[in-house]
Amino acid sequence: DRASDFHWARAIGWVAMAAIDILEVLPANHVRRQAMIDIVRHLAGGFQRFQDPASGRWFQVVDRGTTSGNWTETSASAMFTYMISRGVERGYLDASFKPVATRGYQGVLGRISLGADGRTNVREIVVGTSPGNLSYYFNRPRETNDFHGLGAFLVMNEQLTRVP
Repeated sequence: DRASDFHWARAIGWVAMAAIDILEVLPANHVRRQAMIDIVRHLAGGFQRFQDPASGRWFQVVDRGTTSGNWTETSASAMFTYMISRGVERGYLDASFKPVATRGYQGVLGRISLGADGRTNVREIVVGTSPGNLSYYFNRPRETNDFHGLGAFLVMNEQLTRVP
C-alpha cells in the first residue's frame, strides 16, 4: 500500500462523489450519517478554499495552486462541483456554497468545445494516475474526452442543469 504526500484532485473527487451519493441511500437514523455529512462539509470547506479564482476550477494538486507547473484539471473540477451542488440542494451545505458550485460549473464549461465532427469535446482531463510526487502529477498526460472526465462531466452536468 503506497500513498502520496500530495493531495491529488481526482482521488479526492472520488471520495467526494461517493460521500454525497452514500447520503442518498443511508437511512436518516443511521449511527454514522452525521459523520458522513461532516465529511461532505469538511471537503466543501477545502473546495471553497482552494478553488482557483481565475478559472473556477481546481488544480491537479489541489493545495498547490501557486506552484509552477500545476494546472486546473477538468474531471476533478466536475466532481467537486457536483458534490457541492448536491450538498447545497440536500441541505448538507449552507446556501453560501452555491456560488462555489456555479463558478466550478462555468469553469468546467470553459473546457468544452465543439469539434469539427459536431461532437462535444471535454479537454484537459488527466489520464489514469497512481500515487506520485509533484513532478509526476504535474506532468501526467492530459487528454480530451478521457472517460474519467466524460463520466464526471455527465454526472455534474445532470445535477447543475436540473438544479440551477
